Amino acid sequence: MNLQMDPRLEDLPYYTSPPIEFTYQSSAAFVAGKYTWAEMQIPLTPNRPIMPNSLYYFRSLTLSADIDEVDFTANIVTVPAFQMYLKGRAKSILFREPVLMVKFLQNFDYRFVWKTQTTIDQLFASFNGSLAQGAGLVGKDPVTLTAVISAQEIVDEGFVKAFKQTYPR
Repeated sequence: MNLQMDPRLEDLPYYTSPPIEFTYQSSAAFVAGKYTWAEMQIPLTPNRPIMPNSLYYFRSLTLSADIDEVDFTANIVTVPAFQMYLKGRAKSILFREPVLMVKFLQNFDYRFVWKTQTTIDQLFASFNGSLAQGAGLVGKDPVTLTAVISAQEIVDEGFVKAFKQTYPR
């Protein structure tokens, strides 16, 4: 393998690889003694198309809630799990496994690259899990979980082609 000829993510053509910050939020109301997030796939914002024949590079992931982290971790009943989907591939998950939110993650190094199909698509996400209403959460309704994904959309045809040939899936 000739390392000088293989495309590396460190050598991205930045002028044709604009950064994107996707955000997903999901709120759960206090019902039957807890806050529950159930697999409801919702589009990420910005609600922008995932372009065909492009390469998407996720760099980092931030997971947080609109409550104190101490209250969050102390009241976990079922660890909230974050997952992403492509709308065009019904229920087709992007990540091999959900990202478990056992605590807040700030700019967690979560590198993931995928090549899109030949049609325009859209990213969806979901949280699944539940929290009890401990003393610190009394009166808090709803609780909102937030995921922020820092990514790059790589549209440089030469780089995408070389990357796909070197790292086929």
